[in-house]
Amino acid sequence: MLNVLGLPSGEEGAELTEKEISWAHKVKALELYPDKRLHDPNAHSNFQMLKSSYDTLMDEKARKLFDHLLKVKQEQLRRQSERDAKRRKMVSDLERVRAAFATNLAAKAREKKSRELQGILKRMQEQGQYKQAKWKLICLIRRPI
Repeated sequence: MLNVLGLPSGEEGAELTEKEISWAHKVKALELYPDKRLHDPNAHSNFQMLKSSYDTLMDEKARKLFDHLLKVKQEQLRRQSERDAKRRKMVSDLERVRAAFATNLAAKAREKKSRELQGILKRMQEQGQYKQAKWKLICLIRRPI
């Protein structure tokens, strides 16, 4: 409703005086008056919205209800942003754990392959097949994990 009158919303809007609201209504009414906007098919509905917003803001009970509604919406937005911040933190923590786990798995796979290669080399050396062991190791090293 405050936006229709061209007034600030939120806490600033809750502190507006009747004089400020009346002045904003007069200025906006001159701008949106249907007789001045013959080319605009929405002129009448825009002017009616302006009038109903003004009437609501000038009525004391309706204004209190409107201010209460604004406070409730602001509180909901604040809570939602807190939940979103918590959710983003949880997602980033989960991604960090997954990344650490993935690198840990890759390191374990490299370690396992290294132990296997050392075992093969040791067996072949014991059997006196050093040159064959060397070439076999080279082939195994080049093979992906």
